[in-house]
Amino acid sequence: MHRSIHVIIGAISGLFFASKLYLVPLCLIMGSIGGYIPDFDLRFGHRKSLHNLFSVLVGTISLYLLLNLFPCNLLHDNIWSLTLSFTTGWLLHIFCDSLTKRGAFIFWPFSNRAYGLRIFRSNSLASTATGFIIAFILLLAWLIYSGGLELLIKYL
Repeated sequence: MHRSIHVIIGAISGLFFASKLYLVPLCLIMGSIGGYIPDFDLRFGHRKSLHNLFSVLVGTISLYLLLNLFPCNLLHDNIWSLTLSFTTGWLLHIFCDSLTKRGAFIFWPFSNRAYGLRIFRSNSLASTATGFIIAFILLLAWLIYSGGLELLIKYL
């Protein structure tokens, strides 16, 4: 799946944790970063070093501790929203990559086995279409969850 699709899916997933309007841009950014981070391992052990639950746990704890260092009330009062946006983007990236033929090494370093449904190649049209469908479903779910769909229908 293309990195841009991972970023879009991560951003949309971050919306679910924006409990206040001013958090929307921050949660979008954190979800985007979470969706992009796993591909930092393209040069070394791709789909192993950053496509596993252990690295997600380490990354989540690290981000939480880092955000606690900032004295800014905006960040400090919303650490969980920002951290969960980031983590969800990362987890969805791993999920989407597990749909590809190569799968993902989700239990690495404890297991060297790739897991996944292995439906399509990562650079195929089917992969891109599936990514956009996942993004659309997430956006629709967020609109329903946030009440935005009602408002949209009301004004149409």
